[in-house]
Amino acid sequence: MKSVHNNNIKKWVLSLLIPVTILATDLGFRFEIVKGFELVQLFFYLSSIFFSVFLYCFFLFSLIGTNKAKRTYEILLITIAIFYTIAVIGSYGYYQYSGIMPNFFVFSFMFQEPYNSWVLFKAGLSIVSLLLFVTVFFIFYLALRSITRREKFRFFRWTYLALILCLILLNFFFHNNARFNDQMYVTDTNAVVFINRNVYNLLTGDRLGSAGLQSRNKPKLGIETNTSKPNVLLIIAESLRRKSMGLYGYERDTTPRLDRWFATNTGGNKVLFKNSFSNSSSTLISVPSILSGISPDQPVALTHNSPLFWEYGKAVNLSTFFISSHSFRWNNFEGFFKNAGIDYLWNKETSGNPTFNDIGIDDRKTVKEFKKHVSLLKKNGNSFAGVLHFNTNHFPYFIPKESEFLPVGRDILAPYDNSVRHLDSLVDDVLNFLEKEDLQKDTLVIFTSDHGETIFEHGYIGHVESNHIETVSIPMFFYVPESLRSQTRDQILKINQDRNVENIDIIPTIIDFLGLEGRKDIAPYMAKLEGKSLLTKVPTDRKIFIANNNETSLYRVGLSFIYKDLHYMLRLNKTSPTEELFEYTKDKNETNNLWPNLNETKKKEYRSLLKDCNLCFDLYSTADISL
Repeated sequence: MKSVHNNNIKKWVLSLLIPVTILATDLGFRFEIVKGFELVQLFFYLSSIFFSVFLYCFFLFSLIGTNKAKRTYEILLITIAIFYTIAVIGSYGYYQYSGIMPNFFVFSFMFQEPYNSWVLFKAGLSIVSLLLFVTVFFIFYLALRSITRREKFRFFRWTYLALILCLILLNFFFHNNARFNDQMYVTDTNAVVFINRNVYNLLTGDRLGSAGLQSRNKPKLGIETNTSKPNVLLIIAESLRRKSMGLYGYERDTTPRLDRWFATNTGGNKVLFKNSFSNSSSTLISVPSILSGISPDQPVALTHNSPLFWEYGKAVNLSTFFISSHSFRWNNFEGFFKNAGIDYLWNKETSGNPTFNDIGIDDRKTVKEFKKHVSLLKKNGNSFAGVLHFNTNHFPYFIPKESEFLPVGRDILAPYDNSVRHLDSLVDDVLNFLEKEDLQKDTLVIFTSDHGETIFEHGYIGHVESNHIETVSIPMFFYVPESLRSQTRDQILKINQDRNVENIDIIPTIIDFLGLEGRKDIAPYMAKLEGKSLLTKVPTDRKIFIANNNETSLYRVGLSFIYKDLHYMLRLNKTSPTEELFEYTKDKNETNNLWPNLNETKKKEYRSLLKDCNLCFDLYSTADISL
């Protein structure tokens, strides 16, 4: 009798092992956050615990119901044990690095880019993590096996059906609230809710309320004929941060060719902007922003109704091209660019080349195509306005083996620094080609990046979930050919080299270089641009607005702005929204948050700098903060 009693106690203890582990681990990692939950947040949190318990019971009864079929039982048992092991270790491992639980966009990344997800997973593997994973798996496996192998349940069918009904109803509830409550759930509930949401989105085309890029309304611009205009080449790098470039003072020799190019007198004016910033750390917002000149704080309709770079080129009868290493099927870039006046479009899909890095092709092939096409334009006597779009510096930073100059091992910066050095060689190849073909004397070259990258500086790798300085500080330089130079222009560009400039300054500057600013068909579009032509003096007190949140892209990151030597951030991708302020020119790694020590008057003063930003009102209301 005593033996039976002890066995019952043992089974009860083992039955509670997994749910208790989940709750204890969650509170162990997030107790201070859970303690600060408001009533509504606490309701979602408790609901997630109920879902977690129902899910666990559902799994137990599924195992009990199949324990007579040995093979089915073992497969199901291993699958459930793996699910709980990944949920616990994966979720809280991610939380430890990033400060947030895996949300919709993390799971979306896994769905859209499984290859990159696998690379990232492998990068985080260690002997300790593998031992931990195996240990937890066997504990869960043995516990589940012990309590289900020979167990019977008299009212199994009706209880099972009731559990399924409860899970379906709760899942619908979480599904409809997934957008705003992605940090309120315990780990297994979190995983199920966001996997289900991504599957639903794939099947229905839903974007979690985000419109994504849409097809554009083509602006009506006239075409000047018999004009003599320069070539314009806009080079856009991907995820290239200023911080890792020798050109900007980085201690590693990552840009030797560009260093030499800047030191060589080629007749043109080489302008290196020391304080250049992106308007978003999301490609989905930043690339359209660069090409349209429309800021993410402006209505999204403007992005879809304003001329893009090539349309300004067509307005002065230039031949246009877009040669890119990227896939344009991603987020409907293909549809967005469809009627943008591009004479020659070449990308991953049209090239037929295989994937090399991220979802893009080998940039060496892209440079080869660029040289081939520009040589043809020169042969036919056509001037051009073209974009050359690279991919090298995107995670996981794959480059040709022969281009590695740092050994890849324990040095977490080596893969990225190698990719910067590889890009340096690609850009050098392009610049040498222009010189060899005698095109540099008539070609305006503008180089920039869509955004930067963080490499564990703030417990995160990537760019989308961070607005810290390393993700928004980007390189920008101009090569102004002799034909476009003047003493006044050189002086103004020299002044602006040390001032805060941004990606949305590029389109106004190109309009200025092409002499379009006085045209009546261009003027209405120019009036809506918030950027400044860099051929005019940029104000020293300008605000540079940065966001990943608008109707195009609903990443719940928040917003930030650069003002003089200060960088303000409102972070929404934490359970409780936070505000941070850094003196980024002195605190280059943004480790000293000044915000907690400010009085309320000073805080309101900084928030008031955003009083003219309509998008900001929405984001602040989400954070329950008054502007």
